[in-house]
Amino acid sequence: MNGKQKIAVILLAMGLIVSALVGCEASDEFAPKQRTQIEKYLASKGVEFSLVGDSVFVYVAGNKLADAGMLPAEPQTIAKGDSLVFNFEAYTFASTPANKPYYTNKKWLMDKFYPTFDSSYWDFSPRRIKVGTGAILKGLEEALMGRMEGDSVAVFLTSNNGYGDHALGNVDKNTALMWVLNVEQIKKN
Repeated sequence: MNGKQKIAVILLAMGLIVSALVGCEASDEFAPKQRTQIEKYLASKGVEFSLVGDSVFVYVAGNKLADAGMLPAEPQTIAKGDSLVFNFEAYTFASTPANKPYYTNKKWLMDKFYPTFDSSYWDFSPRRIKVGTGAILKGLEEALMGRMEGDSVAVFLTSNNGYGDHALGNVDKNTALMWVLNVEQIKKN
């Protein structure tokens, strides 16, 4: 692994931790324009979304358990204090999502978009967090509340709910984001 790859791995691996430290600290200066861009994009796709707060947009793309006829009669939903296991893709968002992720734990995406990247040092395991501890961006935590095991969720965040006025790796400061999260397991507190 060359020096640039080592730096990229370190920065990207720290993304979830750093995001918890800097998220929601930035001014709302960019949020109105970013909200408009996100709303236009979602409207162009004809999808139904919910709004968390005034600038976190949530689109539930489906549920793999429901699609397989395996959804429990009374499915559990995510609440503060629950332990959560998920897979993810993270993209920057201008008027549309970027064509490749800046951060993911899906090996096939890394292989597809970064074929020369030495992924032997990359952690592809599902992420495990306790909801409400600040382990991920606050906007992501808020978007996950009430979601079910098996849900595939696209979350659009204005920069004030992302990394704010801090740059992180390949993500410029004041950048809107789109995260795609696949909820694999919920363990109630």
